[in-house]
Amino acid sequence: MSTLIVSELSTQVNDLLRPMGITRNLSAYSILCQCLELVCEQEDRLQAVEKDIYTPIADRRKCEPKAIQSAVRRAAKGAWLTNPEYVQQLAGYPLTGCPSAVQFIEMLYNALVRAV
Repeated sequence: MSTLIVSELSTQVNDLLRPMGITRNLSAYSILCQCLELVCEQEDRLQAVEKDIYTPIADRRKCEPKAIQSAVRRAAKGAWLTNPEYVQQLAGYPLTGCPSAVQFIEMLYNALVRAV
């Protein structure tokens, strides 16, 4: 996955997020892009999301890691409310409700990997 060119990744992420109503004009869009870039570089980051994903993004954006987590959680909730069938399809397993922030990042990452 790390061999993906940034523009290819950007196109794939856009195609993945758009059906859930997450468009480029939302701050969550760029945050999710950054999360996915980090996970694509090193999949192990999914095991320590706060330390390896939220914190580096928060440092770049000069905010707290909780703000990044909150943005991802809001994006997941919005996606669930906008297109629950698509979110369910991305998960690949039955969801009983809106996915957590970490679940959402992992689902998006898995969808990107399957697309390659």
